Amino acid sequence: MEYFHRLLDKLDWAIAGLVGAVVASWWHREDLTDRKAWLIFLCTGAACAHYLTGMVSAYFSIIEPRSVAGVGFLLGTFGGSLIAAITRAIKAADLWAFIRSKFGGGAP
Repeated sequence: MEYFHRLLDKLDWAIAGLVGAVVASWWHREDLTDRKAWLIFLCTGAACAHYLTGMVSAYFSIIEPRSVAGVGFLLGTFGGSLIAAITRAIKAADLWAFIRSKFGGGAP
């Protein structure tokens, strides 16, 4: 039981980010067409919250624990939305036209 409590103490920001990514996934349903995309969305939100919450909280001098969890939640929504925007941009890009313009090929 002690191990579980220590693990939760280390992952509290990641859990807040995971919840934030789950909430943000409601607005990105059309981008999350399969399980893999949904899992990447959630993991990115949790990772952004876990690694960036301490830095953002220190930068803005936020020291109250509930407020720090809110920062983790917001970073989780941002991290998930960032991946959704990147995948949307990749889908919209015409990569074959770019490759042909740089390396040639096709009819002139």
